[in-house]
Amino acid sequence: MKFQKSFFWYESDQELIDELISFFTKATWPDGSQSRSLIIGFPGYETVQMAPRIIERRHGYSSVRALTAELERTTESTDYDFVFIDMRQALCTKESWSDFLRSDCDEFFSSLRESVKRDRYCGLLVPLEKPTEFPIPWAVALAGRARLRLRDEKIALFRDSSRQYYCLFFQSNEDERPSEVLTADKLRTNLPPFDLPAWVIPRPPPRRKGELLHPAKFPETLVVRFIETFTKAGDTVFDPMVGTGSTVLAAMRTNRSGIGVDLIPNFIEIAKARILYEFPSSLLQSHPLPQFKLIQGDATKLFEIPELRNTKFDYCITSPPYWSVLTSNGSEYQQLRRERKLPLVYSQLESDIGNIDDYDRFLKTLVDIYKDVASFLKSDGHLTVVVKNVKRKHVVYPLAWDIATQLACPGGSYEYLGTTLWCQDDISIRPFALGTHWVSNVLHHYCLHFRVRSAH
Repeated sequence: MKFQKSFFWYESDQELIDELISFFTKATWPDGSQSRSLIIGFPGYETVQMAPRIIERRHGYSSVRALTAELERTTESTDYDFVFIDMRQALCTKESWSDFLRSDCDEFFSSLRESVKRDRYCGLLVPLEKPTEFPIPWAVALAGRARLRLRDEKIALFRDSSRQYYCLFFQSNEDERPSEVLTADKLRTNLPPFDLPAWVIPRPPPRRKGELLHPAKFPETLVVRFIETFTKAGDTVFDPMVGTGSTVLAAMRTNRSGIGVDLIPNFIEIAKARILYEFPSSLLQSHPLPQFKLIQGDATKLFEIPELRNTKFDYCITSPPYWSVLTSNGSEYQQLRRERKLPLVYSQLESDIGNIDDYDRFLKTLVDIYKDVASFLKSDGHLTVVVKNVKRKHVVYPLAWDIATQLACPGGSYEYLGTTLWCQDDISIRPFALGTHWVSNVLHHYCLHFRVRSAH
């Protein structure tokens, strides 16, 4: 099933909805009742017989208020085991989604919750036409948390365009982390002077032995693509959490200078060995570029690192710890690394931000690091942060969205340029449905792109 991973190729409304109904409902529930589903919108969908399931269909609506009124009418007669709504018409203009986020979302999500039985699921299909647009799906997902429990976001990709559809799934009960509504005035955006890819699916080679010691390395092929987008030959690329050196190695491969900082001395040594293996010292001596510098230091104290004084970078690309992902006991990832006698975490150091257990403190620390990075970037410099949203004990922590909205808020250090999805299509997946809960195979990362604000 396509919903065993967090992104999929969009083929048709029909295929999508048939699979959703099969996944989110049972033919009959344990008490003997038939499941009831409500589908609103989706012009390409024709109701099919999935007896004994009952499937009801409503046509699409061009406004959220009309959708809300329809939900209120249907709730008077029945409630459903699964509701899926097409938002493409209702959120097709800036005016429509601005009105929704400013004034209509609470009533809409209240009505949606009333239409779904407790603990059952509902979903919204929300469009994103270009990677540089205001991220409407994020805003809709965050707005829904006031009334419903956000459970997942799955991304529908189109092979022939940059369009994306977000399938946002909620459960009909309370969310433990309700969010503030994200409106356009809370995110400073700017269109980049070049095209950003909507998604990339790199095919990295297998990791070498030394690289395996790092629990969360990102591929040089991914980094190279962004370095070539945001810089030119001879520029300087920086990574304040360089790990085993992927950013610096990618910079050198593209004839840029690379500078990296990492807290863990062992990772610095592995990074040096990797670079000198590919660029022997004799080769470096005979060519003025590329140059590299690897520094053992603390990313939370960049201003205290002597080697960075009076230094300005053209571009920073980095991937932080994904909060508590590595410390989630019992995960399949942890079990596999334990069997192979590989490190389960970056380090045991108290100063390692990957060991911060509280999400809000972790987020603040991370955002402060990127604010400091802004001071080291040139006036036209750019930042790319590669990160995932995180789930912990069935609660969604939207780490990627939180980083973007805090860095590019009205008083922030950056302007938001857009997002490229890094989709991992080379990782095996596992079945994940368990009653009313599931653990999804999250195989998309958010590559968040920013430009430093001129005031910094």
